[in-house]
Amino acid sequence: MKLGIAAVYLVSEENEKLLDLHLSQIERHTTVPYTVYGSINRLLPKFRHKLKSNLKVKVCECPLADLRDVEEHSFYLEHLVRTAIEDGSSHIVTLHVDSFPIRSGWAEELAGKLSESQIFATPSYGAYTACLFFHRDFYLKYHPTFLLSEADRSSPKYKQFCKESRHLHHSGIGYLFKAYREGLSWYPLSESNHDDARYVFISSIYDDFIFHLGTATKFDHRSLKQTNLLQMRKWVYRRIWVPILRAILDMGTQQRVLKRKRFVMIRRPLRWAWRHIGRPNFYMPTFEDARKQLLEDPESYLNSLRAPA
Repeated sequence: MKLGIAAVYLVSEENEKLLDLHLSQIERHTTVPYTVYGSINRLLPKFRHKLKSNLKVKVCECPLADLRDVEEHSFYLEHLVRTAIEDGSSHIVTLHVDSFPIRSGWAEELAGKLSESQIFATPSYGAYTACLFFHRDFYLKYHPTFLLSEADRSSPKYKQFCKESRHLHHSGIGYLFKAYREGLSWYPLSESNHDDARYVFISSIYDDFIFHLGTATKFDHRSLKQTNLLQMRKWVYRRIWVPILRAILDMGTQQRVLKRKRFVMIRRPLRWAWRHIGRPNFYMPTFEDARKQLLEDPESYLNSLRAPA
């Protein structure tokens, strides 16, 4: 196996320790030959130097793109994957700066999940490119893209896909739809956190070998302040907002139960409440606390999340 790891490095000043942890965990737990293909567009100079000095990293200056958010991330990933394929990688995996392996043998185990009909492995709940693992033959045969085109979204096949498959419009959704169109399947990486450490989009462990902190590059962490209400906020988030989020995201189940007009009417107030109440008052403090614990003592924090063997 020759593993190509594609990662988009949009790293803010306060996330230097997270970048160091990401690289060290890859080196510690990856036992097959590998190269990290990292995009450095809009990256701070000191982080560029850090990546260029790492012998396992191939720094890639991707074409400039006047894009932001998921579109920018997907654009760079397309370039990185093509570069890894051209360099002869037999297997490709995408990781985020806040996702990394936590157990040795992870690449071999993921490769063992692949077959002619089961063509990639990815988390089952939205954060697809936090760990999207596939063989070069799948890429060369089917030419998947990370996002969907307008033609894809307006096709009858996509409407059928929406009815049959729960999904989010994140980077990597194009791979799921490509598999669906071709009559193929994928291996869903499942959250393996123990029950008291299971959130939505925060500190997920998949199949006990991949960790993903979640949306780490999207917050200005310096603006978040801890208060003595943190434990209460975390309890409310896990006991109240997590079930609401799962209900909102589980589009397939709701669409089968509710008529479309009622479905839209219910989702709108829930989205408003999440954007203005849930996210700033409960999600962000909970996320910041998780990030703080991870960076202060990574091994202890990761062990606290893992389900007993």
